[in-house]
Amino acid sequence: MKLNDLLDRDRIAVPLDVSNLADAADVLAELLTRTGVVADEDAFRELVTATLPREMVTVGEAFLLHVRMGTVRHIAAALGVAPKPIKRHRDSEQEARIVLLLVAPPRESTAHLTALSAFARAMGRPEVVERLLTAESPDDVLRVEPLGEHPIRGQLAVRDVMVPRRLSVQPDTPLGEASRMMAAHRVEAMPVVSDAAEVLGLVTHGVLLKHLLPAYLKREAEGTAGQRARGVADPHTIPVRDVMDRSVLCVSEDQPLAEVANMMITRNIEQFPVVREGQLVGLLTRAEIVRRLFGR
Repeated sequence: MKLNDLLDRDRIAVPLDVSNLADAADVLAELLTRTGVVADEDAFRELVTATLPREMVTVGEAFLLHVRMGTVRHIAAALGVAPKPIKRHRDSEQEARIVLLLVAPPRESTAHLTALSAFARAMGRPEVVERLLTAESPDDVLRVEPLGEHPIRGQLAVRDVMVPRRLSVQPDTPLGEASRMMAAHRVEAMPVVSDAAEVLGLVTHGVLLKHLLPAYLKREAEGTAGQRARGVADPHTIPVRDVMDRSVLCVSEDQPLAEVANMMITRNIEQFPVVREGQLVGLLTRAEIVRRLFGR
């Protein structure tokens, strides 16, 4: 299957005459409904609106929205090209002119993720973006050759499911600061990296509980003043290098997801840092695999 197999001239808006991303999503949702891809228009529009802030990938000049829903009959896409850049939201600095809405039923989760990854790779090619931005009609969009040449891989790779994340800490970061960052960003693990972005270890919920929970319980029982009087060191000030999990196995973004998922199960590993040429590019977790493949 090629990318332009998922498009139809009646699901292409050129020009996409809107001023914000929410209106763009609304136009594309209407095109998908009008062409029979979606059965329940009201429920579909409601879901698109609800998931708009998080179910989106930004690639250069393109916003890629994606939704899985039971009333979607088959995997399909709608695409629009705006005359002027539109912002992700009112206060955002991210803006783009190309907006794609990819939809699929829950049973086609693998095809959905591989198609999303393929569209992202295509939108990362300058020649594709240039042709799309100069398109004057739906037929011009369908004639963009790379869209007809770009295959959708049948096998999921780590890059298709990982969370692209550069949130990390350095070895001298205090454990207390690392714990606050993890809580603020709602992450279960955070890589510890060198100045060259090489992964040195992981700070996990297990590390936090092991070193911070005993101190918390003692403080509740004795009070902060009592601990200070006894000269008890505050574990929040410990550098993460002293407590991080050093037995970290990293994976490549190109590795098959099935292979890595099997490693998670057989070795009882919750997450893998994902690296490219030795540098951190993301994190793959059990929770993210479940959410992306089976969440809707």
